[in-house]
Amino acid sequence: MYLIEKKSLEDIARLYGVSRVAIWKYCVAEGLVRRGRSEARLEAQKKGKVPQGFFDINDNFFSNWSPEMAYVLGLIATDGCISKSGTVSLCINDKDLLEEVRLVMDSEHKICQSKHQEGLYCFHFARPRLVKDLAGLGILPRKSLNVKFPAVPDAFLKDFIRGVFDGDGSVYFEKRSKRYPLRTTFVSSSQEFIEKLEITLQQLGLPRRVIHKQGTKNGTHFKIRYSHEDSGKLFKVMYYDAINCLFLERKYKKFLDGFEQERS
Repeated sequence: MYLIEKKSLEDIARLYGVSRVAIWKYCVAEGLVRRGRSEARLEAQKKGKVPQGFFDINDNFFSNWSPEMAYVLGLIATDGCISKSGTVSLCINDKDLLEEVRLVMDSEHKICQSKHQEGLYCFHFARPRLVKDLAGLGILPRKSLNVKFPAVPDAFLKDFIRGVFDGDGSVYFEKRSKRYPLRTTFVSSSQEFIEKLEITLQQLGLPRRVIHKQGTKNGTHFKIRYSHEDSGKLFKVMYYDAINCLFLERKYKKFLDGFEQERS
């Protein structure tokens, strides 16, 4: 009943007219492993025992590589966070993109507006399997300073980098350069992550770049920057399949505006 039917200790104890402690002693004697708090709450939600409704999601999403999985992983590695209690939060100012992420993860969770920042939207989920798989990929609580570049299969590197770019990258115009104004940057608080990213981009055809260290009020950031021509190379790397892939539309359009300015 505890393992297969996912009944709680309290439900089983009530059924047999004994205490939940007595039931757990039997479980221990049989070598059963007790469910963690998050898993227990999840089962309680399914049975309507707690006020928060149960929202379905693909628990195996980060177990198998796919273009969508690699992109979402890149987005979480840069713009996401994991709490100590095991809740994954992805907060960005583009609700439409979060809706797309929610859909590819087969999630019924709602996209909510942040209570702390206007125009910011959040997608939260808490599943032991998802958090465990993310940990295996190097995405841990308090990751910003020590996040590591995961071992991404070559077939999905472009999707992962596009997720990283949509999380912590930027595309903008250099006003001093009228015809070739496009500039792109990647920023990270983790030196190890940005160094591996720069090497990976070299392997994908971009030139070697110097990593700049910058002190800010929030700590130290590391940045790599690309010129107009190299931004065009980066565009071809990231948007290799713009019809079918996930991406932040406003950044994609910024690239197109820069290329249009070059032609004019």
